[in-house]
Amino acid sequence: MASFRTHIVTGVAVGYAAGAIAVVYRWVSWETTPFFMFLASFAGSFLPDLDSDSGKPVALVFDLAAILSGCLAFGYCIRQSGLSVPLQLGIPPLVALVIRFEVLRIFKKFTAHRGIFHSIPAALIATLATAWLLRFWQLAPMDILAISLSLGAGFLSHLILDEIYAVDFEGGRFKPNNALGSALALWAPSIPVTIAAYLALGVLLFVNWPLVEIFL
Repeated sequence: MASFRTHIVTGVAVGYAAGAIAVVYRWVSWETTPFFMFLASFAGSFLPDLDSDSGKPVALVFDLAAILSGCLAFGYCIRQSGLSVPLQLGIPPLVALVIRFEVLRIFKKFTAHRGIFHSIPAALIATLATAWLLRFWQLAPMDILAISLSLGAGFLSHLILDEIYAVDFEGGRFKPNNALGSALALWAPSIPVTIAAYLALGVLLFVNWPLVEIFL
């Protein structure tokens, strides 16, 4: 598979290209372009490797999730007049610790590297889930569509790189290794996980259908 650094560089390049194309063709305003670079590079560098127990992506993502969750919990607690000061100060770090350690432990238990995260359905789920979340910020439909597609492009770039690096082209030879076909898969090794992924994809297609129609 491709190196972590290669995924980062490619993700940033895909994000820049997505932003440039969207601005040149006036699909979105230039102020939106930072989202393209961030989401595409984030997806291309991290998301597909979240199921790697020993990898940097899962540790980094859960570190960030713990910090963000703790900050949100603190903001919520200080607005609750019925909570005592010890609870207001104690709940946020507890939430952060639960996210960082317990949720991460459960996540690792139910995921396997090169499972559903390295698949075409996962790329589509990430794209549509992003579009659904962006609707809560009341962005314009074209902004939502463009930003979510950039994340999908970054995710897909990661999968394609892993497939390319599964083949030895040295000396003009085409010599695949055992990892070939495990990144651009249509299903996971686990049948229940595959069914759950396609059910989630179906739900996300339904709730995002107006955006899907714009794309089509």
